[in-house]
Amino acid sequence: MSEAIIRPFLEGDRDMVNEFFDQMGPETVFFFNTNDCNRNFALKFWNEAGTDSVNNTCYFAATEKQEDGSELMVGYVFLCELDKKVPWLGIAVRDGYKGKHMGKRLMDTARQCAIEHNCGGILLTTHFANTRGQGLYQKMGYEKLGQHTCGSEFLYLLRLPQE
Repeated sequence: MSEAIIRPFLEGDRDMVNEFFDQMGPETVFFFNTNDCNRNFALKFWNEAGTDSVNNTCYFAATEKQEDGSELMVGYVFLCELDKKVPWLGIAVRDGYKGKHMGKRLMDTARQCAIEHNCGGILLTTHFANTRGQGLYQKMGYEKLGQHTCGSEFLYLLRLPQE
């Protein structure tokens, strides 16, 4: 295994992205991809290329080179609604890579993207039971604002410095 790199989605990544979602275990599906919602959001990159929805979203893949030269997707982060002052973040890490600082690296990438787009902060939600994620978000400076209106999730905000 090599060191993972984090880069924007590329035109040829569709199969790699689908494989990433296919390999998700039950916990990751429950917390991040119920009813394939986040897979479908990721696939917008190809299915709706050039639309406002895709143009207002940053999609990043964390990939690791394999011995055969192929790339394995080990993490995913996106920021959507970049035309708003406070965009939404979504993040997932491949099961075998959790606890190895991949989430921190992905969140740093999303933070940098938000700064480059002159955003004032980043919002995310997480299920009440996702204590691992909550610990990461709080370490990364996100503030728990309370319960999201959907009922079973907490709402977190990262405030970004303003010039």
